[in-house]
Amino acid sequence: MRSKLTLFIAAVMTFLIAVFAGALFYLSDLLIFPFKPREKWTAVETIECSKWMDEWAYADLTDGGPGKKPVDLSCQDSLVLPGQSFYVNNSSGERIHYKVYDNIAPEQKPASDLMPLFLHVHGVSGTHMHGARYFKMAQRLGFQLVAMDLSNHGLSDHNNLGASYGCREQHDVVAVINALKEQFPGRRILAHGTSMGSMALLNASATVMTEEALNNSKSIYALVLENPIPSVEQLTLNTPKKPNVPQSFIAAGVWLAGKRARVDFNSCQPVDAAPKVTVPTYILNAVNDDIVQPEVSAQVVAAIPKENVFRVKVFNKGAHSAVWNGQPREVEQDLLDLWKTALPTVPAVPASGETAKAGQ
Repeated sequence: MRSKLTLFIAAVMTFLIAVFAGALFYLSDLLIFPFKPREKWTAVETIECSKWMDEWAYADLTDGGPGKKPVDLSCQDSLVLPGQSFYVNNSSGERIHYKVYDNIAPEQKPASDLMPLFLHVHGVSGTHMHGARYFKMAQRLGFQLVAMDLSNHGLSDHNNLGASYGCREQHDVVAVINALKEQFPGRRILAHGTSMGSMALLNASATVMTEEALNNSKSIYALVLENPIPSVEQLTLNTPKKPNVPQSFIAAGVWLAGKRARVDFNSCQPVDAAPKVTVPTYILNAVNDDIVQPEVSAQVVAAIPKENVFRVKVFNKGAHSAVWNGQPREVEQDLLDLWKTALPTVPAVPASGETAKAGQ
């Protein structure tokens, strides 16, 4: 009788451990392979328009969302925008794709060698197409648009390790910035990162700015951080999308995700890189962001040296990684003001000498 009871208890315990381990593995899977089918995390992707791209990333959200019409261009139109793709190897030898768009208006051509670059770094599960929506906006503001694919995204190499929230991706951004410096000597960069892209950009900027300070040089003149994330821990514990389970279980899931992604999330927290920022930085969020709450992004704001916090805004419209879509005129004016602050004596080259006209 005791033998049967022991076997029963052992079986129950084994079952519970298996359920716990399975749930933990599933939670870590959600973190490092989110928002798109698993096969897209393991191989170079077909660049296409998803429902989220059509209804949020490219949509006019000035009346709320999801949108029914684009702000400027539709996602489908943006698939065929003129530009040239380039590849550069990151520090691990992986090929990282970036696209330099030909969004220069005829009247801007004579001064195009002086035009600053608007570099967009997308969020988790995104591609360079998330930056392509800024094609006309960049033109209006006098910037040439560049959009990249982080590793394990889009046309860049995939290593089957998923997302690492800026830990590995920072090296992709550093590689692209260095490539742009060599490709376009003297062209100043306004770097724009959203969500996980902000995590990669903050870590990369800290590295680039530290190295350039030693060499008395400069390439990044301003930063834009859209719904920035201070750390993976803060993201998972505070996102509205977090599962209804104990915090200790979420922490265990984050630990397992780090092991599977082969990174130590604690060693590459963007909030630790933020104090090294040395240029004017614009931080923006949307109230109804369903992933990153403004109070979470406030931790990044607090870590950036006060003299380099250009402007902090929380907008009533827009969405996660789609703040511009809710109030394009105001955001574009803020970008102009940011650039004037960064380079008061070197203006951008707006198309037709005009300022922002988004949404018209």
